[in-house]
Amino acid sequence: MQTPVNWTEPITWFIALALVILLVGQLWLIGRNQSIATGRKSLRAGLNILLWLIVLGYFLQFKWQRERPATHALLVGDEVPSAVARQVRDSLNLQDSFTSRNLKDEYDSLTLIGQRFPTATLTQISQSALQWIPYTEPNSIQSLHWKGIVRQGEIQRVTGRIQSLKNALLRVKFGNRTLDSVTLHEGENTFSLKFPAFSRGRTQTELVLGKNTLDTVRYFTRPIEPLTVVFLLNSPDFESNTLAGWLGKQGHTVQVSTTLSKNISSNVSINKAGKSVGKTTPDLIITESANAANPTVRKAVADGKAVLFINITNPEIESRAINQALGSRWQVRKTGNEATVPVGNGLTALPYRFTDNLNQFAVTGYPIAVQRSTRGSAGRIGVSLLSETYPLSLSGDSVSYNRVWTAVLARLSSADKPTIQVNSPVYSGLQQQILVNNTTGTSRKLIIGQDTVTLTPSPVNERSAVGLSLFRQTGWQPAQDSLALFVNARNQSDPVAERQTVSRFMLAHAQANLSSQQPSRTTTSKVPNWVWLVLFLGCFTALWIEPKLV
Repeated sequence: MQTPVNWTEPITWFIALALVILLVGQLWLIGRNQSIATGRKSLRAGLNILLWLIVLGYFLQFKWQRERPATHALLVGDEVPSAVARQVRDSLNLQDSFTSRNLKDEYDSLTLIGQRFPTATLTQISQSALQWIPYTEPNSIQSLHWKGIVRQGEIQRVTGRIQSLKNALLRVKFGNRTLDSVTLHEGENTFSLKFPAFSRGRTQTELVLGKNTLDTVRYFTRPIEPLTVVFLLNSPDFESNTLAGWLGKQGHTVQVSTTLSKNISSNVSINKAGKSVGKTTPDLIITESANAANPTVRKAVADGKAVLFINITNPEIESRAINQALGSRWQVRKTGNEATVPVGNGLTALPYRFTDNLNQFAVTGYPIAVQRSTRGSAGRIGVSLLSETYPLSLSGDSVSYNRVWTAVLARLSSADKPTIQVNSPVYSGLQQQILVNNTTGTSRKLIIGQDTVTLTPSPVNERSAVGLSLFRQTGWQPAQDSLALFVNARNQSDPVAERQTVSRFMLAHAQANLSSQQPSRTTTSKVPNWVWLVLFLGCFTALWIEPKLV
């Protein structure tokens, strides 16, 4: 038992002394009264002692702990239909269910259904044990992910889960153009849409189900750094000339070296740099397999640069020649007897495919792959099985032509400057991880908009660093000198934001419960005031009646 009486207060001792004097005084007065019999004295003294004990108990106000039954209720999100909530409540055999608007009492445990809860409600229930049952509205997205910043030509992937009412087509669109699509079946679906990031700068695409736009996919495309490209060819052709012209229009420095006849060669430069291309190792050499053993090609690979072999006619023989000269591990398998096979968008390729290799990376969507050098350098060796791409440019389909070669350059070029990687969507107020590659080690801070992200070196890669931020501002936020990141505002109309908010809350709640002791399921009890009133009235009544007894 416990008592709230504070014995350090002088008034407490004064009241206790008064109670003792009261008891002694009552018993002394009863004892010296000679007019009543001994039996009556004992009765009167007993009643006075009882009254004194009641007064003492009221003064001390004893309290005690007792076990109480566990309380469990259902908390229903604002978007959950009442029929669904009723079904869940009955299946869990719960008596009480509430929404965020009428939840008042504290419960030992709560089952949450749905994810549309105000922040104040989540804070209110933080002391209870929690279970969460997500609810997905029909034709709405459960989860969604894409890259917030990509390099031009890199494959952008939009992945997630969606609840579909019926079989339907899910598309990602750029304006009126469909970049990729997937057919959904009725019920829950996981999806993956991918396309090369062919635009530059701030890019906005739409995720469309049927005719309804579900979400907007915003990302920033950083351009490929200007490259120094050298063509080493035995004879000029339309394919190489068209590609050299396109590279020049993209801002790259290009030198085309072709052999016209014995001991006679031609050199043409596009966007010639201030220093001669021949004095330094170029970033990229585009050549044919006959030049695989050329000292310039071998030096480029040894120096960590890139080489691309085009105009392949006999993949089996030519891949062996490339392997012998550069130490690569190309292997091809024939897939048909036709001279060429279509690969989409009016392109054709040789009827071969590359066999898988751990050191090999495909250019998604095209029969082109890149391998890392196996001779201790960071050189990259690419091989294209495409027959010709210049007809796309001649026919005016510059978009398809750009997509092909932008994707190839993204695989062949290397990023030496610090690059930011972040998973989108990013929401204001929700902690987000930022990864920075190729860090110089001199700066440990990253400025994104008005937020400063403190970077911590990665224990796995000394050239990478990781930071966390809550992003106070919304919209496009500038990053570094020329990049940007889109930060979404959290609102009640975004099911992905709602689900992420509740998911983060549940994770933090679980971690907090692991690090703290669970409160015991007890309650404090004391004598109710009406009981004291009955005791006082009963005792005073007995003292009033006792003198009147004969």
